[in-house]
Amino acid sequence: MRENNSEINIYLIRHGEAGKSWDEDPDPGLSEKGIKQSEQIVTYLSEELKDKSYDVISSPLLRAKQTAIPLQKVLNFEISINDSFAEIPSPGIKLSERKSWLQNIFDSKIIDLESPQVEWREKIMKSLIDLNQNTLIFSHFMVINCVAGWINQQEKVVNFYPDNCSITKIQKKEGELELIKLGEELNTIVQ
Repeated sequence: MRENNSEINIYLIRHGEAGKSWDEDPDPGLSEKGIKQSEQIVTYLSEELKDKSYDVISSPLLRAKQTAIPLQKVLNFEISINDSFAEIPSPGIKLSERKSWLQNIFDSKIIDLESPQVEWREKIMKSLIDLNQNTLIFSHFMVINCVAGWINQQEKVVNFYPDNCSITKIQKKEGELELIKLGEELNTIVQ
């Protein structure tokens, strides 16, 4: 384990394309395309992580866990499940209303978030700050937006549209987080 003041790299990996949209299934797995996308990140991450020690964390949601599998098969690591990196909570919102609710969140400012989303955001950032090892995190669109927005001190909830299996790299040094590189942006609507 490294000391908290050492430089560590954190990779936020958005899951591959989901088999169903957010308003159709509360926890969809990957589509066939999503499985192929998750296989495509293996080469890049294998090279990036060569000769480095690292931890691997996944959101508890199926699409995030499935995205980690191809890399896990090659690098043989254990995955810790951490619900801090699950998608934005929508308590009390019916499945059929989630898409509309999420679209409203896209246009919201952080100051307008309700208590469950504020607590979710704070939990994500605390979990990141507590990391003391190079870490891969398989997660979600809104989580990545939360982190990038926090680091860049953005007012809006959504400022970036990470594509499926995009890799956003941040660095932690002396307890401070710095955004090194945003992942590839998507050209289509979030699922």
